[in-house]
Amino acid sequence: MSVIELLAIRVGPRRSTGAGEKLAMGVMRDELAGSGIRAEIEPFDGYASFGLPYGLIQAMALLPSLLPAERRRLRSALALLAGAALAGEGSLRAPFVSRLLSRRPSGNLVAEIEAAPTVNGGEAEAQRTLCLMCHLDTSRSGLMFDPRVVGLLGGWIAVQSLAGLAQAVGEPLLGGRPRGRRLLAALRAVPALGLALLLERELRGEDVPGANDNASGCAVAAVLAGELAARPLRSTRVVLLMTGCEESGTLGVQAFLEAHETEDWLFLNFDNVGGAAPVKFLRKEGVLSRWDADPGLIAAAQHVADAAPELQLIGEDRPAGLTYDTSPVLAQGGRGLTLSVQDGFIPDLHWPTDTYDRISRDGIGRTLKAGRAIIDAVDGGLADSGPSEQN
Repeated sequence: MSVIELLAIRVGPRRSTGAGEKLAMGVMRDELAGSGIRAEIEPFDGYASFGLPYGLIQAMALLPSLLPAERRRLRSALALLAGAALAGEGSLRAPFVSRLLSRRPSGNLVAEIEAAPTVNGGEAEAQRTLCLMCHLDTSRSGLMFDPRVVGLLGGWIAVQSLAGLAQAVGEPLLGGRPRGRRLLAALRAVPALGLALLLERELRGEDVPGANDNASGCAVAAVLAGELAARPLRSTRVVLLMTGCEESGTLGVQAFLEAHETEDWLFLNFDNVGGAAPVKFLRKEGVLSRWDADPGLIAAAQHVADAAPELQLIGEDRPAGLTYDTSPVLAQGGRGLTLSVQDGFIPDLHWPTDTYDRISRDGIGRTLKAGRAIIDAVDGGLADSGPSEQN
């Protein structure tokens, strides 16, 4: 709870690439040092809001309707470019718009905890690497995150994505006929509304304190790392990764994956774990694109759930929220799993009420125990193979 207070109250809002995010990295580096953990900041370039790439893409999707019908080739080219940009961002594999816009400094806070020395005092020989993940930055409020409608956000983004891809295909096929252009104009009402919502968020929203999202995840990851530093695992090397720019497009973890050889690593992510609901391990992630979590980590989490039902640890195939830091890992074929306290919704998601006083100590406590038990299961080799191989 002291870590949550440190981030949500003393530091406050921590917008991607902003002063708050930078301050949070510094204070968490000091906090980890107090537990004997040496953490370093790995810099990368990002941007402040997901409104930048998606606003640009939606504006590009609207441009063909503003051009004369005679400029059919240009209309088609713009529509196709908008569709390609949307597909690239949504896949998390070829986000070329994000790469073009990433011009402001951010960073990831990274620490390593080696496995325990051998019985003879020799150098540890780790059999695997487990990366504990969380994100330091916070988001911004807006009408799209109003608690009365935020539960519809995933469906709305899916509709926007489908409309954006449909206009990209439809312009070359239908743009030469008046009826086709009218149909495309109606279709583009969807990205027009999406662009208006993004502008409202940027102009009227406010940066939120982020107690649940995600000071809670940082607190759990920091406490677990401190325990592991004091008592290293027998056969597992641990990397602690506290990312920047998660809220602007999971840019921090994408930068980390590019900078490190992470083949066969296991990634365990903590995000929004300060609610009072069950602790969910997310078996699937994504909105339009969908990715399966790692079978081995799912098996380890299910083992803990069966052994300790009081933790209320439950698998979830339809998680609330959008993407998580594990989403780029899964999109690239990596092995990851997210823990998140939710039950159909995430409390105070991207809203000014995401404050320290609304954190559930019970939710935090159950997540901490579940994380500790899953780490022990991983160290025991339970995640090394999927359920079918274990059986």
